[in-house]
Amino acid sequence: MNGNLQNGGLILKAGESLFITDIKNYSGTYSLDRANDQAVPIHYEGLFWFMNEAGNFLYYSDQLKGNVLCKLDIVKQSSEVLLDKPCYLLQRHEDWIYYIHEEDHRLYRCATNSKRDMQLIDEHVESFLLYEGQIYYATPSGIKRSTESGEDIERISELATSSLIRIGSKLCFPDPQNRHRLTLLDVESHTLTMVDNMDALSISTDGRYIYCANRLNEGSIYRVDPVHGGSIRICGENADFLHVLDNDLYFCSGREWHRLSLLGGEAETITYTGRYSHEL
Repeated sequence: MNGNLQNGGLILKAGESLFITDIKNYSGTYSLDRANDQAVPIHYEGLFWFMNEAGNFLYYSDQLKGNVLCKLDIVKQSSEVLLDKPCYLLQRHEDWIYYIHEEDHRLYRCATNSKRDMQLIDEHVESFLLYEGQIYYATPSGIKRSTESGEDIERISELATSSLIRIGSKLCFPDPQNRHRLTLLDVESHTLTMVDNMDALSISTDGRYIYCANRLNEGSIYRVDPVHGGSIRICGENADFLHVLDNDLYFCSGREWHRLSLLGGEAETITYTGRYSHEL
């Protein structure tokens, strides 16, 4: 889901494996066998951020190596540095890796073999996503869009934000000028909708609903209906780094990872032994 990368891309399902980055103890990244809870997890020394899956490969930014672009061969369990640049918010699209350079904050893309590295947007970019052949990106002067090659730039909103996710034809983001209020922007009509009583710390989506850690209620998680309006609280934990994978919501609380089924039930704490332990 596009919201996962906006929240760090720290958890990813690839085949029968669940990759999860330890951001509490910074001990590395673990691959858990989803089909066998008793299997010993595979440990990687790198701290993987912005993980993108491509068959038997992962593309990611390794925090322990200065956030350079890396590629992991899942089968061989071997990695290599593709691009010796500090890369932020990696997004793989077809044969390209799009990323923000952490030092100059410009938007770039390079081929998945690290060749043809080029700048696309020559201004400060806070966040971006790709949708229907266009790049939508947030800048200090508003939200803009361009072609995938960075041409035909158009500003579609004067609002500035640091995070963008997409749900249908709408962009969803917190508005820092309005207490981080959860805001929806229709990319076709340019109309804005603000969600009542929802100040967003972290947001993600399953394509139907928006999931939000609400600043107004101690960071507890709400499910928001972007079509009909309204929201309900689904978890009382103080949450951050929301990730949606299939029918599960993963989040951090106290820097520990938890899993909550979107079909109902209580949250469970994830351990790096590949098992889930029931929360108190």
